[in-house]
Amino acid sequence: MDPKVWSNIFADSSKPRTKPLGADQRLLILQKFQGKLELGLIFEIFAREVEKQIDVSRMVWAYEETTSLIRRGQATPHRQTFVLRFGDNELGKLQYATPYPLDKDEISLLHTYHRLFAGPLANAIEYRRVKNMALRDYLSGLGNRSSFEQDIQHAIAMSERRNVGLVLMMFDLDNFKQVNDKYGHLDGDKVIRRFSSLLKQAVRSSDRCYRIGGDEFAVLLQPATDQSAMHVSERVDQLMQEDPTLRNLRIGVSIGFAGYQKGDTSTTLVDRTDRQLYRHKRAR
Repeated sequence: MDPKVWSNIFADSSKPRTKPLGADQRLLILQKFQGKLELGLIFEIFAREVEKQIDVSRMVWAYEETTSLIRRGQATPHRQTFVLRFGDNELGKLQYATPYPLDKDEISLLHTYHRLFAGPLANAIEYRRVKNMALRDYLSGLGNRSSFEQDIQHAIAMSERRNVGLVLMMFDLDNFKQVNDKYGHLDGDKVIRRFSSLLKQAVRSSDRCYRIGGDEFAVLLQPATDQSAMHVSERVDQLMQEDPTLRNLRIGVSIGFAGYQKGDTSTTLVDRTDRQLYRHKRAR
């Protein structure tokens, strides 16, 4: 073979696949992050920047107890995981799946991207934490009424657009007032925490639980049918019977549920569920 051809082949194989980021490029990337606090948005900006230089098939972010798929491509045998940090704070792990093993230049480039991304990511995580606190009931750890009112609107909209089944369940504790009056609020608080924990165990991780009043709770099941609600009801009853705290204090629960019907608003769906709950309560 012609020596010039061999020379070109070796030159191509040794040529770096990436280029280091210049100062102007780094500044431009930081400007794109500026003022952005939603995690989904900053990850989209980050992924697009990385993909300009590295062929990423799949990207996964693991933080605390949640895993988020940033890029949903096909998994490959070539995976590289990085720990993201900002100062002394760990911001989770980011795993890349690529069609080929990353070389040292690509790994170095990713470290540069991570340093640029760390500050905006830390801000977005803190923003989410504060936002979640505003939508979280401090005693039960469940969503509060504001969270419920937001989520039921979104759930109804999804049912309308995609024809996905939605069931609203409501729960009202029996004998709770008597426990509060007889034993005091500390035992009453213990009951709220125990029931909240059991309620989360009784539903899927994708279902959403709320404390909407003193001893009133709600769950949004989606996708779901009436059969799904029956299963949750049975599971709640079983868990309450097995729980020594609730059993000893003779805490029971009245349950109502209703499925979304075309044309429902949040008000009509809540009203229908509420009526069934109080029929159940009167029958006990």
